[in-house]
Amino acid sequence: MLQATITDHENSLVYAQTIQNGLLPKTRHFNKFFNDHFIYYKPQDKIGGDFYWLTMKEDVIYFALADCTGHGISGAMLSVLGISLLNYVIQKNFDKVGDYLTELDKKWIETFNNELHDSQFNNDWLEITLISYNIKTRNFQYACAGGEFAIHQNNSIKIYKGNNYPIGGWQIEKNRAFDTFSLNIEESAKLYFFSDGIKHQFDSDNHKKFSRKRLLNMLENFHNLTMTNQQELIEFVFETWKEGTQQTDDVSLIGIAL
Repeated sequence: MLQATITDHENSLVYAQTIQNGLLPKTRHFNKFFNDHFIYYKPQDKIGGDFYWLTMKEDVIYFALADCTGHGISGAMLSVLGISLLNYVIQKNFDKVGDYLTELDKKWIETFNNELHDSQFNNDWLEITLISYNIKTRNFQYACAGGEFAIHQNNSIKIYKGNNYPIGGWQIEKNRAFDTFSLNIEESAKLYFFSDGIKHQFDSDNHKKFSRKRLLNMLENFHNLTMTNQQELIEFVFETWKEGTQQTDDVSLIGIAL
């Protein structure tokens, strides 16, 4: 009976994994929009709270990487909610990507504010980075709700952040809004989006975290390679780093050449 229960649970996770992966953008979508890319996506347990999202409106590409509360089944359910709400809010005609996050935040909070859920104890949140890129004007915008990302251009790599507070969670601000930032993007620029999982992974001795500094050094060392080769080396470095240590969180790292 116990073995049957374990098997049923595993089968359910595999099925849920199929559904979650079906909601994520496919390789053909990235190939259509970008010159080159890689996707290193490794949930802690088949399904998880990390997700990435991609769409295009007229001449503008929108891309997001997000990290929901928790991992496993609960995180995966929140990721489905996040994808659904992004698909809803992107239909609005905002000029600034920060306004999309502000609208996403409102809809996220509304979802949990009902008689079946005590909003006073709601701490479900979503950290997300959202960018927009106009393929004709090369106008680039970004907004972050607790997230961060990196760009390698002009022979250096740099971290970019937005607002420190996430989507949802404890709302201390009276009227929470998300700022929009604009950047000049060089033609040879490489963009890297990541969740906390890779930075917080412990080493084989379970003493040190991989860290943002080590991540940036790795990306800077590999940036001249094709995205496929970068992914292969990143996976090798990460797996060697943690070796026998259990993966501590969902891991997402996506590289994009515009």
